[in-house]
Amino acid sequence: MNDGTEDRAEGAERVPGKVWRATLWLVLGRGVSGTAALVALALLARRLDATEFGLLTFYFALFAFLESFVDAGTSTAVVQRGALDARSLAGAIRSGRRIRLVAASVACVLVVASARIANESDFLWIALTALVPLTRSLELSSTVFHANMNWGVPVIVRSGGALLRLLCVVVLWSAGVTSFGPYLFAHVACGGLGNVVLWLASRARVGAHHGPLVPLLRTALPLAVASVAQYAYFYADNLVIRDRVGEAELGLYNGAVRILSLLIMVAGFASNVSLPWLTRRSDAGDLARAVRTLSIPMVAFGIAIAAALFPFAGDLLRLLFGERFLGATSSLRWLLVAAVIVCAGSGLLTAVIASGRTAAFLVIVVAGLVLNVIGNLLLVPDLGIEGAAVATVATEFFVAVASFGVLAGVRSRA
Repeated sequence: MNDGTEDRAEGAERVPGKVWRATLWLVLGRGVSGTAALVALALLARRLDATEFGLLTFYFALFAFLESFVDAGTSTAVVQRGALDARSLAGAIRSGRRIRLVAASVACVLVVASARIANESDFLWIALTALVPLTRSLELSSTVFHANMNWGVPVIVRSGGALLRLLCVVVLWSAGVTSFGPYLFAHVACGGLGNVVLWLASRARVGAHHGPLVPLLRTALPLAVASVAQYAYFYADNLVIRDRVGEAELGLYNGAVRILSLLIMVAGFASNVSLPWLTRRSDAGDLARAVRTLSIPMVAFGIAIAAALFPFAGDLLRLLFGERFLGATSSLRWLLVAAVIVCAGSGLLTAVIASGRTAAFLVIVVAGLVLNVIGNLLLVPDLGIEGAAVATVATEFFVAVASFGVLAGVRSRA
């Protein structure tokens, strides 16, 4: 396990090679999984009617949100502990598993109850899918790879899961399935299988040490609230769009969001991977220079990609999902602006965590959630899905500026 020697030797003027190597692994993996997901969505957009496709993307977003809910802040808390004290990592993982198991059980009950109250057409498939997040408790063992910035095994496992998802979609598509439930279960269950495989691959590295639950819970709880809030403002627009303009428009919007998720993956992965390094740089007193070194290439990349795609937003949507998705062209253009802001802000927000300003991180993302919900409620009724994209731009801009402000305050007090 990495003790940080390499990172301390390199300092903050250069991003450690391990960060970029791990990011490359993640980008390659996301290339595989993202391509598989796009092919699957392209098939489904042509198989399912507008309402069924909208419901499918709604529940895709819900279960993506539940990934964060069930994590309950444990991933970040465990990595923070392991970054500075490798001996405490195994105990933190075992404590974190118990936290995740409770959170997954709560999530299961809430999803099943909500689907029953809403009288969803594919209730039984939704209820069965709601059991899958329980496997996230096992998956926490793979944090040993994250703490060491060694992402080869997790990427291979997740890429295999993405290809299996595509295979399941092709089988169901060929069988003539036209309701969203079976596709939803196949999608989430393949991720659950990946959780089990990661547990098997990493359990020998974890060891038998048991750590105290309360200290980890104290660290994880504010991170959990913040993480749920952060993911919630990606999910809030789905709720508002479904309620105000319907499932068909929601499907168009989520096609554009899928493209956004691919565009910001480099920034998201680099920020995620760099947390152990940024934590050590904060401990050494040169966090500001480290985050600047990390962020500059990400911003340049984001601007280049967004500028290249902006004139062809409609053509891209039509090529990937079909003619009816031209209705999301203006939304995608706003989301391209959001992608540039995410590239600028993701490293800043991760640095807030690395600096130990957990309370500030919590305030930023909760305020971002409130801003996003208000923006969607005000804009979606008049502007439709374009209003949701505008709200996303405003939210990401606020998060980036607020994160910069917190870090500037940290530096001024140093």
